[in-house]
Amino acid sequence: MAKKSTQKKKVKDLSTNIEFSDGKDHLREESKEAQSLESILGIQEKNPFGVTEASEFESIVNNMQLSELQALAVKAEVFPSGTKLTLKNKLIKAFSQYAAGSSKKIQVTKPIVDPNSKKGQDLMNLLKEQM
Repeated sequence: MAKKSTQKKKVKDLSTNIEFSDGKDHLREESKEAQSLESILGIQEKNPFGVTEASEFESIVNNMQLSELQALAVKAEVFPSGTKLTLKNKLIKAFSQYAAGSSKKIQVTKPIVDPNSKKGQDLMNLLKEQM
């Protein structure tokens, strides 16, 4: 009768790579912590184009090679496809959109009726009655 051979089983170390489910989105919580840290440190959004004047940007783009244009497009989150001319036009358009977005003004509106006045109090009472 042949002897039964015994082999030792290898035990995997599970402590290094444990994933668990507790109903929380830990990645979202970590990103919130990172965003709050950035706001504390005062890190602002950087201009991906490197300049603020449209004429200066156009002169820089005109002197770039295709590979440099593609690198700038990736940095500015523009899809880097097409010929040199189409890529220049895409970048100039993206720059004008970026510049227009950064110069938007906040509009402040005043209430139609002052809530502290007699008419304002009457209006508030009227609205409360309808609810």
